Amino acid sequence: MRVELLPSSQPPSDKQFLVTYLINDRVAIDAGSIGLLADLQKQKQVEHVFVTHQHIDHIATLPILLENVYEPGPKSIEVLSAESVLDLLQKDLFNGRIWPDFLALSTPEDPFLITTPLEAGQPVNRCGLVVTPVPVSHAVPTLGLVVDDGEAVVAFPSDTGPTEKFWQHLNGLDRLDAVFLEVSFPDCLADLAEKSGHHCTKTFVDELQKLKRPVRWIVVHRKPRYAEQIAQELASHNISDVELIQPGKVYEFSA
Repeated sequence: MRVELLPSSQPPSDKQFLVTYLINDRVAIDAGSIGLLADLQKQKQVEHVFVTHQHIDHIATLPILLENVYEPGPKSIEVLSAESVLDLLQKDLFNGRIWPDFLALSTPEDPFLITTPLEAGQPVNRCGLVVTPVPVSHAVPTLGLVVDDGEAVVAFPSDTGPTEKFWQHLNGLDRLDAVFLEVSFPDCLADLAEKSGHHCTKTFVDELQKLKRPVRWIVVHRKPRYAEQIAQELASHNISDVELIQPGKVYEFSA
């Protein structure tokens, strides 16, 4: 399995402003930055976009992606998310005011996008990946995703604070290779992290204890303003198997 956090800042910066994970070039988790890719051929390879929740850093360039890849005919990108998020996308984004109503303009013979609702705990199969949505604890209802390609299993909790169901699900798996877990705020902003449904450094470290197996931890979603401070706080804990993500780097997981 190949996983890349698409960059949302100019290199050599590693600051993360928007969220899109690209898996095996054909499946995206969230659409924060994918529509900004200069490589349009890379955008056109994407067949399915899983949206974990509706916050703007996770959906910002979805309309641009759909416009960039649209070609007349029956083939289109599929957007998969909770029913409530799909409803919100039509009412608040594809509403004819913020952006053209791609859903109303779509026909079975010529869709701009295809939508599929996700249900917590119900796996779906796309492009050789089994993707299982599991709820996490965020400011709005959010689905973390567990991705299995038959050789490796990688977990994407998305935006979350301290949570339980996601770790219970992971502890029941036979295999787990990596978890892309967020830390949004330094410890001095623990109150803000709690109110907004995110992790500070301390709650991130505490959360690691909920997983009953060794795993590769990849730190994501550091708010750019606090990224260096969070990195220093994490380093002070001297925890093995914890690394900061490098946007644009392709992470490979295999048997």
